[in-house]
Amino acid sequence: KRISASPDPAPSIRTAGPEFAKLIDISRCIGCKGCEVACKEWNELKIEPTRNFGSFQSHQDLSADTWLLMRFTEIEVDGDLQWLIK
Repeated sequence: KRISASPDPAPSIRTAGPEFAKLIDISRCIGCKGCEVACKEWNELKIEPTRNFGSFQSHQDLSADTWLLMRFTEIEVDGDLQWLIK
C-alpha cells in the first residue's frame, strides 16, 4: 500500500510504465562519488556546474539532473572528527 502526504490521487504519469529502484551497498562506500557519476551517465543526465559551499558534496541537493547524491557530514565523537557519508 502506498502512503502519500497528498490527499490527491497520484498523477497517471507516476503510475505508467515500470518502476525502478537503485540499490547501493553503502557498507562498501569510500566516498569516491563514482555512483553519482555512473547514475548521470546511465540516465544520460546533463552535467550541472558545481560550486564550493563548504562541504565535500558535489551538489547541495537533488535536482532534475541530479538523481543521486551522497550527503557528507562531519561529526565529533569522543574528541575525534568522523565523516558520515549517506
